[in-house]
Amino acid sequence: MTSPYIQNDALVTKPLKTSPATGAALATMGFTGAIPLIHGSQGCSAFSKVFLISHFREPFPIQNSAIDQVAAVMGTDENLTEALKNICQRQNPQVLTVLTSGLVEMQGCDIWRVIKDFKHQNPEFESIQIVPVSTPDFKGTMETGFAKTIDVIVKQCCDPSPPVTHPSQVNVLCSVSTTTADIELIERYLTAFDLTPIFIPNIATSLDGHLEEGDYHSTSTGGTSIEQIKKTSSSGFTLVLGESLQGTAQWLEKRFAIPWRSISMGMQGTDDLVDYLTQYTLKPVPNWIERARSRLQDAVLDTHFVLTHSKVALAAEPDLAFGLVNIFDEVGMRIKKIVTTHAQHDGLKKLSHPLAVGDMSLLDDSALSVDLLFGNSHLHKLNRSSAEFIKVGFPCNDVYGNSEQCFVGYEGMRSQLFRMANALMERDEAEVTPHVSIYSFTSEEVVNDCA
Repeated sequence: MTSPYIQNDALVTKPLKTSPATGAALATMGFTGAIPLIHGSQGCSAFSKVFLISHFREPFPIQNSAIDQVAAVMGTDENLTEALKNICQRQNPQVLTVLTSGLVEMQGCDIWRVIKDFKHQNPEFESIQIVPVSTPDFKGTMETGFAKTIDVIVKQCCDPSPPVTHPSQVNVLCSVSTTTADIELIERYLTAFDLTPIFIPNIATSLDGHLEEGDYHSTSTGGTSIEQIKKTSSSGFTLVLGESLQGTAQWLEKRFAIPWRSISMGMQGTDDLVDYLTQYTLKPVPNWIERARSRLQDAVLDTHFVLTHSKVALAAEPDLAFGLVNIFDEVGMRIKKIVTTHAQHDGLKKLSHPLAVGDMSLLDDSALSVDLLFGNSHLHKLNRSSAEFIKVGFPCNDVYGNSEQCFVGYEGMRSQLFRMANALMERDEAEVTPHVSIYSFTSEEVVNDCA
């Protein structure tokens, strides 16, 4: 374990970190009938909306309280109250998250008090879950904003006194790096053991790229319902996809005695998951899961000629970076540098690989000589390295099918192995130069000789 290098430059020219409010808005879309409200200027919500739409190519009903220069000085309570009333009256959402921007945090707005007063003055909106989340731009990242939103929603909406426990019900806490394909695969694993998952949040039914009836929807079109969230306190156990959500799992364990288990990418992480499910349910491993593992083993054998000892570097949020490192290590790849957004990640702290917290300039091609480079679309545009580039994280706005990329489970690792190996195969020239005999002749020579 080595201490990470912390970049403290006064000027950031190639930023990797993204606003916590953007992550919180994405998390909100994983709940049924939800709307994220960013309490700030119109530009604050416009950035998040453009950022997420360009990645998912799906509509995002992000609202804002339209703070102007007068309100920023005189107070923003009235703007928030008016925004809450308009949204509740016109859209009637099931969930309304109120996300703070750096502007109102510096101004000192107490959104908890404003929401409490609003509920007291407007009892007709009592059924709407209004969830306040502190997400200033100057503190945290997209990952922490996402995780904080999940934590607040679970704590606010779960049943504080569940009548019974349902052993076959499972909470699945999904981090910002979890794709819709990941959620669908984990659901297959759990239902194969006769378990019923509650995904928190579930973007697989809201941001999976489907067409809804009608031209416009003012709220999210899928996700986990509040009724399901209420049941989380009666689940048999909790699975955690990403260490950023371990705090929520620990709270559920402390408050309701619900044990939890973390899921990591790679073959060993999936083996641990399947072993745990077998021990918990006392059911045998389904044949299709065993088959998936044997196919992964074959993929490791097929690709190790290309991947083993290849040099890689990556820039990503901690959960995604940690998961990819597990895959790299299992196939013997050499990790030259990991650049991430914050140092508060226990998994990354335990690694012996070079770790840095900073911007994408730390992956400058003048300082690295790697075969594969992992990062978002911005890194691809900023970096002129000769390495093959594989796009991961947020945003990947110049490719299609981001949510179809699977990283977890045997199938996810297999897919990523092929993705990396194919990238290297396209770059490298043939290992053996074709032999041309000195006695060979062309068709033109034959024609000339006959003439």
